[in-house]
Amino acid sequence: FSTTSAEHKLLVIGAPEPWSVREKLCLATSVMKSGDQNWVSVSRAIKPFAESGRPPDWFSQKHCASKYSELLETTEAPK
Repeated sequence: FSTTSAEHKLLVIGAPEPWSVREKLCLATSVMKSGDQNWVSVSRAIKPFAESGRPPDWFSQKHCASKYSELLETTEAPK
């Protein structure tokens, strides 16, 4: 039984919690205002809207960019 370091991390800390609808809306709104190249501004703008109990790096630049990319993949384009 061998695991990769990423799999081991998930086993140790558990699967990450999903973002709330509110957090996703704040992310999308912030990206609309700041653009998808300015993750410093996006991250800073949405930190006040975190659900209680979120770790300090929940809205890190990398996590925001990753979640936004995931949102784009799972959202249908308007018709």
